[in-house]
Amino acid sequence: MKKVLLAIILSALAIVLFVPGESEVYPAALKAKDTDGTPSDEILQHMLSGHEPVILKYFPFGYLEVEEWEKVILPKKVFAIVDWKTYKDLGAGNIYIGYSFDGKEYKEIGPFNESDGTQTVLEVPVNIFSDISNLRIRFRGEDLDFATDAVAEVSIKLKVIRYKFGLIEWP
Repeated sequence: MKKVLLAIILSALAIVLFVPGESEVYPAALKAKDTDGTPSDEILQHMLSGHEPVILKYFPFGYLEVEEWEKVILPKKVFAIVDWKTYKDLGAGNIYIGYSFDGKEYKEIGPFNESDGTQTVLEVPVNIFSDISNLRIRFRGEDLDFATDAVAEVSIKLKVIRYKFGLIEWP
């Protein structure tokens, strides 16, 4: 009887601790930069409370880039969610959204043109060993009419689907 009870307890414990599943997390952005030199903390605060204004009048492109994220272990899927808006009468266009793990070679989608408000979701290919903290997400665009300032408002966040095992939640 004791052996059966012990087997049941160990089986239940194994199920609770080791059955695979998934959880969804939104890691915090830790570092960002843009073309007009706004301090990183200010950019991150603006994105938390709404959108960061980005001046696109710089040649050839104005940009906003999130350079560092909270560490997430055991990633399964990663989605960059970029909420952005440009002002039609200010000539903003040729908008590109991309990602890079090394900060040199970006995989981008675009070009997009002016928008009253768009959410672009970009799936970033990862595996269980990918270091999400090094992921860079960039929004860039240009001033097409060279008249007044071309401005965009941008907010970038990550959605990570990660593996979990039983009741164990990894940081």
